[in-house]
Amino acid sequence: LGSPEKPPLDMPEFQEEGRRLVKVGAVTVRASALRIVENFLDMSHFPYVHTGILGEEPVTEVNDYKIEIREPEDEIWATDCSFFQPQAAASADDGQISEYMYRVSSPFVTVLYKTCPVVDGAWDLVGIFVQPKDEAECDVHTFMLVFDDTSTMADLVHFQQEIFLQDRSILENQIPPGLPLDPKDEMAIKADGSSMMYRRWLRKKGLTFGTYRGSESSQAA
Repeated sequence: LGSPEKPPLDMPEFQEEGRRLVKVGAVTVRASALRIVENFLDMSHFPYVHTGILGEEPVTEVNDYKIEIREPEDEIWATDCSFFQPQAAASADDGQISEYMYRVSSPFVTVLYKTCPVVDGAWDLVGIFVQPKDEAECDVHTFMLVFDDTSTMADLVHFQQEIFLQDRSILENQIPPGLPLDPKDEMAIKADGSSMMYRRWLRKKGLTFGTYRGSESSQAA
């Protein structure tokens, strides 16, 4: 968007010995880029959309977590997030309480840091780079940086693709298609802390591309 005011996000994990870089590939989604990023930040849908993988009933409550904008980087960080997950990663052989951190470095780029099932104290990373084609369609490029010596590359790619394709059917049917930035347009609940911070952050930037603009259509039909 315009002339970049800062370099791309720094991820020293790319240099860590033993990590595997998984290029999941690009998936086309008929949705606003902002809707896609917001969905990535949302934990409340885990038990209902990713049943048996990232969540399951009756464990549906989103625990309290911290959310902030870090300066001077101008990045959104959500920390102290946790959720019970039946299969947190391709390498997981049992359910676990996964610790999460979310990082949004630009309107279309976000990275998830989550508890590694096989290395104590380590984080696995999942990131998405959303490339808008227009306000109504995007290519979503996904990568993972994981510690996993047992899964094949195909297993790792298929695991992440299964999760994302479950999300796609939801994203392509959201109403309104554009992301509402006015708090009056949608009712928020406590679990929506990351979403609300993301929307305020976008509003402060004056971003309108991919947003819901009232009676004015924000996206092509």
